[in-house]
Amino acid sequence: MTHNQWGQPWPPQDEEFVLPHDLRGPFVREFAPQTTYRHRNSQVASVLYYKNGGHSVITVRGAEHHNKPLMGKPTSVCWIARGQHQVSFQLELPTFGDRSRFRAGADVNWEVHDFYQAAEKRVVDVERMLRPSLEARLRGLSRRYSLDSAQQVDEAIQDELASGRWGDFGADLGLATQVFVRIDLGQAAADYQAQMVAVEKGGVVQEAMDNVNKARIASNMDDAQKLITAGETVQYAHMIASDPGRAHEILGVLQQQAREQRQGALDYLTNLINQGVVQRHQIDDQVQALIDFSRTVSTGVFPNGLPPAPTSLPVPPMPPAPPMLPADAPPPVLPAPPVPPVDTIPGEGTGVEDDSSPEARR
Repeated sequence: MTHNQWGQPWPPQDEEFVLPHDLRGPFVREFAPQTTYRHRNSQVASVLYYKNGGHSVITVRGAEHHNKPLMGKPTSVCWIARGQHQVSFQLELPTFGDRSRFRAGADVNWEVHDFYQAAEKRVVDVERMLRPSLEARLRGLSRRYSLDSAQQVDEAIQDELASGRWGDFGADLGLATQVFVRIDLGQAAADYQAQMVAVEKGGVVQEAMDNVNKARIASNMDDAQKLITAGETVQYAHMIASDPGRAHEILGVLQQQAREQRQGALDYLTNLINQGVVQRHQIDDQVQALIDFSRTVSTGVFPNGLPPAPTSLPVPPMPPAPPMLPADAPPPVLPAPPVPPVDTIPGEGTGVEDDSSPEARR
């Protein structure tokens, strides 16, 4: 014995068949008749298929044959529900910009208009087969409105359904339909109110976060100013204290900076010496040793470590240039050398002998 779509065994052909209340679709049953088929049920139409490709549609009101063979028996029979039925389901339609959703209820009254087409398409579930097309038609309309315009979108949908453009909805499945859609205005209002509360709450939270951030900056301002005024030594010490794990990295950076500063100072002093601005006798032995060492090797250290060097040296003042003389000017007259003084008292340490002395006369 075969079973129907609700899992119940099918009654014999001679027994009365009653369609269920919650019928999901017109396609009710398919079976292969064992004897000559006789249609006796008023609630369904029978679609008979023949080997040659022909078919017949039989109801209690009569039969329609299409290419039926004269002596052939049907190979298959499909029962298609008659009468008008309804299917109801829920929809979610997008709002403007897809920021939210309108909740809507849909009722579709359907009736089979073409039994052969309904059998060919095997329409077992009207909702599943019509929902995508229904949503596609309504989405383009609902996206024109925001969530606070639920009343307007509901009126626009009613006008669209009454426009006459829905007369063929479901015709490709052999159905004649009448569609009713209603927007849940209460739910839309509640969703809109929830959004406004969320926006207001978010604004309050953001304002509180901004105030906390401002207070934190104000409380740290004094410490930051003191740290800047204290100089690099205290700043690096603060960095090491804040993150002891980076002490090796920070100390390496400090050592590299010190080496670069010392090398820069030595290069600058060497350049001054090479240009003759600073004389070698003006440099102490320790600095001269550093200069000579930097010229011979590129890296290395003294046995006792490099002494600290200044990061910059003052530029010595340049001597004033002599005044320029015209080309035809006479040579300058040099002053005469001084005449040594004459001893007034012989032998008193002036270094000049007295001509009146006997030794001078000789």
